[in-house]
Amino acid sequence: LHLSVCVSAALVTMAAELIQEDLTLTRRVGQSVSFSCGGTEDKDKYWYQKKEREPFKIILQIVKNNCKTNKGYGHSQKDDFTGEKTQRGCELKINQVKVDHSASYYCSCWSHSEK
Repeated sequence: LHLSVCVSAALVTMAAELIQEDLTLTRRVGQSVSFSCGGTEDKDKYWYQKKEREPFKIILQIVKNNCKTNKGYGHSQKDDFTGEKTQRGCELKINQVKVDHSASYYCSCWSHSEK
């Protein structure tokens, strides 16, 4: 189970656990796959990819209101990923899986504070 932490913009000492339920997702090349991240549906999500012997790389941001994506982080595979609206909120989706998508995926969020 991957747990990520929400950090507030004003560095107020508050944190929230984000829950990623699926430990392993297996798909054949060409199939689609979606990753969920629950616990803080009222916040934008940031998705990261982690491959063996490589650092974490941010893929994109998914905006909470409409599940649209901000892909301005320079990830080489950014166009393979989209935001998808489901009953569980906004999920990260790969429409056509490639061998090179094999990795661990983590979500985090950023909570903006007026303080």
